[in-house]
Amino acid sequence: MGKDQTNLLAEYKAHLVAWNKTHNLISKKQAQKIDDHIADSLIISPLLKKNIVDLGSGGGLPGIPLAIINPNKEFYLIESNTKKSSFLLHTTSRLGLQNTRVINQRIERAETKTFPESFDIVCRAVGSTEFIISLTAPLLQKKGVELKLMKTLEQFDQERIPPGYLLKKIDKFPSKAKDKTRILVTIEAEQNNG
Repeated sequence: MGKDQTNLLAEYKAHLVAWNKTHNLISKKQAQKIDDHIADSLIISPLLKKNIVDLGSGGGLPGIPLAIINPNKEFYLIESNTKKSSFLLHTTSRLGLQNTRVINQRIERAETKTFPESFDIVCRAVGSTEFIISLTAPLLQKKGVELKLMKTLEQFDQERIPPGYLLKKIDKFPSKAKDKTRILVTIEAEQNNG
């Protein structure tokens, strides 16, 4: 990671902290561990395609840190909350992130043509696996589209994948929390397999 990227990450963090005081972009608990959340966002970087849809981007995690360290990849930050979308627009513009597009709407209302041919849908803290698949089902029917869920092993063990979808793989990451194993779960629609 270059000096510019380190500076941009620091600037992003400062924006998030400042806006969070008045806009509640992330929880108090998250705000206290913001560096950990940024680091968590970055660990999945090598596992992503060229085009990434950050579903429920909220305060910009994982999308903005990933966009900072992957200037050659395209990011679509999907956020239905107008207040959070304003933050995302303001921040990506202030940081000069030309590889990001903020889309202020619900994913289920987003036009398929909004997105490139193939992409990853990355999701962090939006809800259960089943719920996220129900929101993204039309997009997951496209060939070359995968869902990548950032979870803990403990969370994912309690969840199920609905019929018609396959668990492609689970990548595990070291975690600072002793009791939790961070994972990236890759899911795709059955007919896209093979």
